[in-house]
Amino acid sequence: MPALRDDIDPDGLLEYSVVFSDRSLNSMSDAFGQVMRDISRIMKTAYAAASVAVVPGGGTYGMEAIARQFTTDANVLVIRNGWFSFRWSQIIEAGRLATSTTVLAARQLEDTSDAP
Repeated sequence: MPALRDDIDPDGLLEYSVVFSDRSLNSMSDAFGQVMRDISRIMKTAYAAASVAVVPGGGTYGMEAIARQFTTDANVLVIRNGWFSFRWSQIIEAGRLATSTTVLAARQLEDTSDAP
């Protein structure tokens, strides 16, 4: 295994995680905090907003936030069109979010590269 990179966040904290590596910023580091402040400033400017909410997290974190917002006590339809559709099902089932869940498999209408 190649050596850890020290150029990503040289003054940051060590990240002890099996998910994150030396290629990501530790969320407690000054560099990460500056990135969040930059994003907040850019979003306020872009949307002419007095304030914004930036919630950092990984992919599952974002997916769970969306699922909790839109599927709680609702009838849910999951279109099975790739690996991420299985993650939607896992999140909805583990959180016992939906009243009911229907899963449908997606497929191409024709066997051509441009078919929907």
